Amino acid sequence: MTHIICDLDGVLWRGRTAIPGAASALARAASQRADLTFATNNSTKSPEDVVRKIEHVLGFAAAVESVVTSSMAAASMLTRDDGPVFVVGEEGVFGALDKAGLESTEHAHEAKAVIVGLDRDFRYDKLSQASSAVRNGARFVATNLDPTYPSERGLEPGSGSVVKAVIEASGQNPEVAGKPSRAMANLIASRRPGPAWVIGDRLDTDIALAANSGQWRSVLVLTGVTDEHAPGVGEADHVVADISEAIDLVLADVVQS
Repeated sequence: MTHIICDLDGVLWRGRTAIPGAASALARAASQRADLTFATNNSTKSPEDVVRKIEHVLGFAAAVESVVTSSMAAASMLTRDDGPVFVVGEEGVFGALDKAGLESTEHAHEAKAVIVGLDRDFRYDKLSQASSAVRNGARFVATNLDPTYPSERGLEPGSGSVVKAVIEASGQNPEVAGKPSRAMANLIASRRPGPAWVIGDRLDTDIALAANSGQWRSVLVLTGVTDEHAPGVGEADHVVADISEAIDLVLADVVQS
């Protein structure tokens, strides 16, 4: 069975607007019994939220078990000894911690670990508490370092922009959970080991994830943050216009093989 690891933002949609052809591309993959994993560095949503959005925006029924997020990868890096955890982030992080049986705290001085992700309610007080906890020895985990993400309005500040503030204020660098980290790769591989195709719009996350795996091939689409003239485009195994062409390429390769 063909395994396809598909990014979301900039590949299937921008904000709440579907990339043209994305819905039919997923339907074609499903009709050929491809095993789809939806792997996202977006830390704000739970797998259940992602599945609901896929259904709402694309009309495609995805399984909750097919979704892997950077929040889940961050939670997988921690043990019970790392609790309680101070969170700079949104519901996706809190939900992942809860499912992993890890306690969170609103009091940074109690924290043994700090997880930082995209937080659209990020304020000075959170920065002060998070950086203070890290300086005092709390484990520092970033959901991902993506500086931006694509939306209907263009590029918006991503988790990396928030993480950078904590880095500067604490003087410490984080462990990184999301693509292209080993934590994310391991979480994906634990659900579906073996060869796979990675389809994404970022060289430093999606394409690097495939390259680091040693057994995954990559397809870069040009509907997100990377254009065909960007340095390093040649690092992808294939470069195509959009998800529709990417799925066709993968399915054609399977037939030829």
